[in-house]
Amino acid sequence: MMILFTYLPAFVTTHFQGMPGVWKSHHRLTLCWLIFMQAIHPGRNTLQEMARWTPGAITAWRFSRLLKATYWNVHLIVAWMAQDLIATLPPPRNRLLYLIGDGSQADKRGAKNPVAQKGRKSKYHPWFFGIRFVLLIAAWDGDRIPVGFRIMLPKRHAGYQNEKALFREMVSEFTPPSWATLVIVSGDAA
Repeated sequence: MMILFTYLPAFVTTHFQGMPGVWKSHHRLTLCWLIFMQAIHPGRNTLQEMARWTPGAITAWRFSRLLKATYWNVHLIVAWMAQDLIATLPPPRNRLLYLIGDGSQADKRGAKNPVAQKGRKSKYHPWFFGIRFVLLIAAWDGDRIPVGFRIMLPKRHAGYQNEKALFREMVSEFTPPSWATLVIVSGDAA
């Protein structure tokens, strides 16, 4: 049984006070509700189902509008959340941080996605249709945290960059934690 929430708990609002100020209107509050409901909601995490357990002002339409807003920088929010998480985890004894770059793809069925690609990476790879992306992961001891990602645009797109360029961009934007004395950067042999 799920409890109807009428306000965000204090620990949620205080945690998100340090979030970068890129929000318009009530989108910051809506994002806090969305993350909180995903964390506590049992069952299917659809926007309509999560909105059933929030106050009347927080509706599925507002969740959808937040996720479709183009003005906010998702990369900045992911970097902030990753830095916040890294600060709370215990540092390794050797103070080494590994940054690992990995390219991957997510298979898609619909042909209307503007960043979907078809083809293959090389003549030895199978054919695919989907979205290609590059992921930057911070790792130490047993912890692995994604700290950045970029979607690879199709080659026909004006803003196309290859995997290496996107990886270098993410590494240059990454700020290592204060406890890291040495950062070792590696990538898969793509």
